[in-house]
Amino acid sequence: MRSASLIALTTVAVLLFQTTVVPLLPFGALMPDLLLVVCVYLGLHFHSPAGALGAFAIGYVEDSFSGAVPGLNAFAMTVVFITVYLASRQLWVSNALSKVVMVFLASLVKAFAVLALLGLFLSLEGVWRTAMKYVLVEAVLAAAVGPLMFALLARTQHVAVEH
Repeated sequence: MRSASLIALTTVAVLLFQTTVVPLLPFGALMPDLLLVVCVYLGLHFHSPAGALGAFAIGYVEDSFSGAVPGLNAFAMTVVFITVYLASRQLWVSNALSKVVMVFLASLVKAFAVLALLGLFLSLEGVWRTAMKYVLVEAVLAAAVGPLMFALLARTQHVAVEH
């Protein structure tokens, strides 16, 4: 229970950072999706329905604050959680490099899920080429901050276990 509370608190802190501080930065458009890193952490460490519910909740909260199409990020984060969960059951994902690669691939999975859903319901003429450029940059940035985020999340997990 304490772990879930700390993950939720971390999610809120990351969301507040992304919605208040990042837009003020000169490179705000090129900020990695930190909530995605939290979702990947859930997929790697919480192999339960509670982890899946947490991933859905992260996406739902992101939808609420971003003004995106309702359910778009909730769906994408759930797909990311399931993908990471299934991959972590088959692959050894315990060192830093494998986690960086997992965050990079998860970012691509999220982007593909979002674009596929948008393409299903909206007309996206010519958007694929532009979107893929930003998707790759965001994936690289998310992979770059992944180790730091994982260290912070592991620290909160360690604090939860101690108390």
